[in-house]
Amino acid sequence: MADGTEFDPKREIDDSMVLSAFCMRRIGLSFESPKTMTSFLLQKLMFVASVCGICYHVFSEIVFIGLTLANSPRVEDVVPLFHTFGYGALSISKVFVLWYKMDVFKQLMGELATIWPAPPLDPEHQLIKDNSLSALRIAHRWYFFMNVAGVWFYNVTPIGVYLYALLMDQEATIGFVWVSWYPFDKHKPFAHFAVYLFEIFAGQTCVWIMVGTDLLFSGMASHIGMLLKLLQRRLEIVATTAKTDEDNYQEILENIKLHQRLIRYCNDLEVAFSLSNLVNIVLSSVNICCVVFVIVLLEPFLAVSNKLFLGSALIQVGMICWYADIIYYANADVAVAAYNSGWYRTNPRCRRALLFLIKRSQKPIAFTAMGFTDINLVTYSSILTRSYSYFALLYTMYSDN
Repeated sequence: MADGTEFDPKREIDDSMVLSAFCMRRIGLSFESPKTMTSFLLQKLMFVASVCGICYHVFSEIVFIGLTLANSPRVEDVVPLFHTFGYGALSISKVFVLWYKMDVFKQLMGELATIWPAPPLDPEHQLIKDNSLSALRIAHRWYFFMNVAGVWFYNVTPIGVYLYALLMDQEATIGFVWVSWYPFDKHKPFAHFAVYLFEIFAGQTCVWIMVGTDLLFSGMASHIGMLLKLLQRRLEIVATTAKTDEDNYQEILENIKLHQRLIRYCNDLEVAFSLSNLVNIVLSSVNICCVVFVIVLLEPFLAVSNKLFLGSALIQVGMICWYADIIYYANADVAVAAYNSGWYRTNPRCRRALLFLIKRSQKPIAFTAMGFTDINLVTYSSILTRSYSYFALLYTMYSDN
């Protein structure tokens, strides 16, 4: 390399996934094995506490929704409870995927290092790589900031409302972060303090899970999209320079093998994330619809938190659809790149090999929600359309009441 240091693809990949790894460590998961027994026990304890915390958090919200429906089944009383419940339910599905598929993710990270573009690269290839990594870094930082800022706005909102009431000489009490049910009187001083801390922990844990999983998926998908774009450039220059037929055939063969590895990698990644993608697609429309409804109705203090929630929800599902869409079209463009090569200068054996590559590239590579639907920007558009339809229905019901 230019600076004289040894190139390490694993380190470069880890640097691009640093925020995902940071969030995963906050819930007791890591691709690195603990070095001591103490570290191992602390990691397991953190994971158990995180899972138990969010499971009770979601359970308490389900109970509260049931009690609210039984006592006051009005739209304005029930709808504000659903988007936080949906976020928690989505977090449970994602932490299950992270835990159950951890070995698969480790294997995928190792495979990615074996096909990572190593220097020296020509300027055009290096530019594609640099732009892809830079765009991914910016997207990850913004997504991380939106989610962490959003949950802490929720965490400090009860205190902000309390201070505002004191300033206005009104009766003031510190409320709670979330609307949940507990099998004891949570308004007693010590119980109030304990519940407040627990709700901060549960909400932050949900964010660590959501961000860690989404950044892991988007990072891997972005890298595969980058490798497919590099493959396109390699195909475009096939037979454009003076080479023997055997050299051209070997170059085409290497590109075919790389394409097949990328297809297998995408299929493995699709299987690993298919369940969480299904839950994501199902719940996203409801979450977006409910939080928009809440923003229209609630006080300014809560509106700030909910607007951040809406922004993170839109970015969250949009980012997944965006990177899945990149892979979908990058694979289709492989066929175009092969056709734009100098195939007409090659012998029949090379042309047959390129024809095989073109035919395979025309078969889409798509991430799915357990096979029910493909995930791409069309899916994102459908989610937004459904969200608006649900919101219009709820708003009509509210206006009639």
